[in-house]
Amino acid sequence: MGVDLGVLIGLAPWILIFGGFVALSRLLRFFVKGSAGNVLKTLGFLGIPVGVLLLATGAVVWLGHWSVDVWVLLVATGLGFVLKPLSGVPFSAVLGLVAGLACTGLLYVYVPLPSTVLGVSSLWIYVAVFLVPALAVFLIFKFGEELAKLFGSILGSWPVMAVLGVLCMAQGILLLMNQSLLSLFA
Repeated sequence: MGVDLGVLIGLAPWILIFGGFVALSRLLRFFVKGSAGNVLKTLGFLGIPVGVLLLATGAVVWLGHWSVDVWVLLVATGLGFVLKPLSGVPFSAVLGLVAGLACTGLLYVYVPLPSTVLGVSSLWIYVAVFLVPALAVFLIFKFGEELAKLFGSILGSWPVMAVLGVLCMAQGILLLMNQSLLSLFA
């Protein structure tokens, strides 16, 4: 028994409207004070789950061969929600540590070394076996992490999120009327 993600295609207009509203809440909380401002601030904490929902809907829409404008709005807004907060997590260091420990552990379990190898203590060989894959994985993923940080700072900024929010809400409303933003300009 699996989850049918095809239901997201039917809900795409509503997901766009909801995602647009959450994106606009970042801008609106600067202008709205009091209890409504607190509600908007609380709504802002839904960023990562809403971003994941937008990205999942974007993947299903892409596989369902919908229009490109819907897909781009879903993915860009979803990435704006997800990349900004996750850019502070040092994924490259964690993955490098895991790779180094895995290689050292596999060598220790499957090819145990004697106390010295060619006059070198086996401890130094284990350290080298840890460092080489750990540094390689760290450097490879550090590049990806920096790119994610760049895109997250651009897409996650409040002016870009406000524009994406307005576009998402407009596209969602137009989809409910069997139209599209691109069809208005064609």
